[in-house]
Amino acid sequence: MDKISATGPIKQTAILLFYGWGYNFYREENKLRADDLLIRNKVAGILADARGVLKGLEDSWRREYLPPPTREHPFLDRALTEQARRLERAGSLIEAVATAIKNAATPTNDKIWIRHRTEGGLLEILQGIVVGMTDAAIAFHDALVEWDRDSLSDPMIERIVADALKPLKLIVRERAERLTLMV
Repeated sequence: MDKISATGPIKQTAILLFYGWGYNFYREENKLRADDLLIRNKVAGILADARGVLKGLEDSWRREYLPPPTREHPFLDRALTEQARRLERAGSLIEAVATAIKNAATPTNDKIWIRHRTEGGLLEILQGIVVGMTDAAIAFHDALVEWDRDSLSDPMIERIVADALKPLKLIVRERAERLTLMV
């Protein structure tokens, strides 16, 4: 039976007003959707902080290892400039994952689809996935905070950052697959 038809006239009018505007603030699905967006934004913020830590370390590394050109040495060492590029690419990897998290799809508030699927159940599943995403982002941030300037001299820095970001990428992929399946 339809929710609106089974209620009294005053409650029916109130519900129609909420649904008439296309949004009911009190539905659990709307709260879960808002929580999902908020948490994903916070996770992207944690990754932005991690990127800021890496940028600070990179700036310190550049000051020490990439001095300004002089007459005696007008060109910088190739190995050091390549390492600087690796550091920039490592930072771009972090930014790409943060962007993917922020721009991840969210189930829409579509009345037709709500009739054919359990949106609340899907959003609860997504909430569990986002909790795992938060844990992985915090672990990545905490690991990055423990680095020092000299650890940036490792020629495998891109691979190290990519490997550290793998759990987050897998969680983002799992979330996208879950939304595709709409289970």
